[in-house]
Amino acid sequence: MIMARIQTYIVTVAIAVLFGVGILIMTNSGPIVFASPLSATTNQTGNQTGANITTTAGGGGDQETATKQLDQAMKALESGDKAAAEGYMKEADKTLSEGAAKTHLSEAMKALQADDIGGAKTHTQVAIDNL
Repeated sequence: MIMARIQTYIVTVAIAVLFGVGILIMTNSGPIVFASPLSATTNQTGNQTGANITTTAGGGGDQETATKQLDQAMKALESGDKAAAEGYMKEADKTLSEGAAKTHLSEAMKALQADDIGGAKTHTQVAIDNL
């Protein structure tokens, strides 16, 4: 009888934790924006002028270097150079610590490996936006 209550309690706590983490992820990540040449240019210009580089909300580490690497990865994706994009993403991954930007970079790398260029562009742009 006591084991059944303990197991029920553990399951209840696990569900609550998963639900809470899901809510945090949904509230802390911005809306997914499908990259268009116009929006990508606007965001890249903002990042190149130094906007959002000093914040650590999206992920710590060397954000200036990561931003440059991700901008280059986006350009490579847009030109169809999958190998170059993957190389830039790997370099950006080395410089970022945990955070939303690193999470989306990981998803972009997975999408690229699955030949989902659209998904890779989307996650790369969201990673840039979280820096």
